[in-house]
Amino acid sequence: MKAGKEKNKLPDLLLSQKLMLGGTFLVLLTITLTFVMVLRLNITLQEHRLEGTLHDLGEMVAMNPLVVHACQDGSSNGDLILYLDHLIAGVSDLDVITVADMHSRRLYHVDRLRVGEPVKGGDEGPVLRGTRYFSRAVGVMGDEKRYFTPVFDVSGKKQMGFVLVGSLIKSIESQRREIVVRHLQVAVVVICIALASAWLVARSIKKSLLGYEPGQFSKLFMERGEVLNALEEGIVAVDTAGRISMANKAAISLLGLTKDDVGSAVLDELFPQIRISETLKSGEPYYNNGVTWGDVNVLCDRIPVNEHGSVLGAVAILRDRTELTHLAEELTGVNHLMDALRSNTHEFMNKLHVILGLLRIGAPDEAEKYITSISREHSEVIAPVLQKIQNKTLGALILGKMSHCRELDINFNLVGSSSVPANSRFLTGNAFETLVGNLVENAIEAVNAKAKDDGDREVSLLVHEDDHALMITVDDTGEGMTEEDIERIRKGRYSTKGRHRGTGMRLIHSVLASSGGEMQIDSEKGVGTSISVCFTKEGKNCD
Repeated sequence: MKAGKEKNKLPDLLLSQKLMLGGTFLVLLTITLTFVMVLRLNITLQEHRLEGTLHDLGEMVAMNPLVVHACQDGSSNGDLILYLDHLIAGVSDLDVITVADMHSRRLYHVDRLRVGEPVKGGDEGPVLRGTRYFSRAVGVMGDEKRYFTPVFDVSGKKQMGFVLVGSLIKSIESQRREIVVRHLQVAVVVICIALASAWLVARSIKKSLLGYEPGQFSKLFMERGEVLNALEEGIVAVDTAGRISMANKAAISLLGLTKDDVGSAVLDELFPQIRISETLKSGEPYYNNGVTWGDVNVLCDRIPVNEHGSVLGAVAILRDRTELTHLAEELTGVNHLMDALRSNTHEFMNKLHVILGLLRIGAPDEAEKYITSISREHSEVIAPVLQKIQNKTLGALILGKMSHCRELDINFNLVGSSSVPANSRFLTGNAFETLVGNLVENAIEAVNAKAKDDGDREVSLLVHEDDHALMITVDDTGEGMTEEDIERIRKGRYSTKGRHRGTGMRLIHSVLASSGGEMQIDSEKGVGTSISVCFTKEGKNCD
């Protein structure tokens, strides 16, 4: 019995067969409903058109002078007969014209033998009282749709007779049958086109599924989903609008995504550091970009998804390198910290020598005052810097630059509105130090190149970061630059004069290119230079 049941079981339908059957059913249902509604509409329009034609013809004939004179004289002449015969022959919807006097005696009829006889149908009563109306009655030519209109004399006051214009019901039904036949012909053509379209769509879908049936494709999709979720790398896919369409478990954990984010959230709004929109716009892949947010640091690959030259979306592959980055930053920050320590050590050795000298010459009170001034300097200068700059490495770098400026007799000013969190949303620690360090060092060299008695010697630094932007501005009262110098720097042609002039600007541009920042230079020869660097979220500006 079981074997028999298996033999009688219908085989599963293929995708193309399902689409053909479903498409055929939907098309037939749609065409049937449309056919009924459109057919009713066209028949209604045909009735209105016929009534409009009969109305206009009836009014026109009733106002014709030949008809008025015929009703006055009680007989028709040759001109009237010729006119009405041509009218009937020229209008397809017109089958009957009758001109009658006030006694309902025909003065004109299509059938000449009927002239002089009374109008047949029994519906002419209201028109004899001056009323215009439509009616249906059986005349000498058969069942008719009629329109009655009275005929008045030239003054328009006295009724002389009436006009009846009509169309045979069989002619009207013939027109309706023609409308139905035409609609059926169109329906057959549409059904054929729909079936052909369903077949083509089935082929296209099967091709888009790489030849797999939906069940096979579903199984393959689930298998690959398990593989993706087993990877340690985070994988995030976005559509053309940048919305997250897929994220594996590693990406959800790494980015802290929720179920609601997948399918609705825009990746660049959540994590502008990834800059997936750049890949969507350019259609070019980007590899090994360092990205950081909070304490997390990843290496990001951005790969576009292309089909026939069109970008359908993009995929971001994220590899967590937080621990490695912490170690690397400790190593790469050594040079900056060494410079800071060297400056601080040299400065404090000088201060220790002063204290030692004061003690040796027997001036402990002066030594105490000197130590107190050093403590006050720490509370007034160093403590505020560390309070505003919570990034410890960057704070140490700035303190080192301040010590360096004091050695060179340059006034260093950290703008009071400066504020940097412990972890930047826009730059890695190494990039932050590289950018600030080289901007400040270039400013110090520009000021130091001036004679000490040649005006103010000042370097000013503003570093401010909030949720929306990171702004770094370095002002100096150095030599300044010409427009040609500024344009050369903007185009990437750097100066080779000095230890950092070429290399420093090249490093600055490298950070800007990798992190998506903008640089603005304002300078006047002999006055000084102001360089501003800005990093913002995607879609924001630096204003």
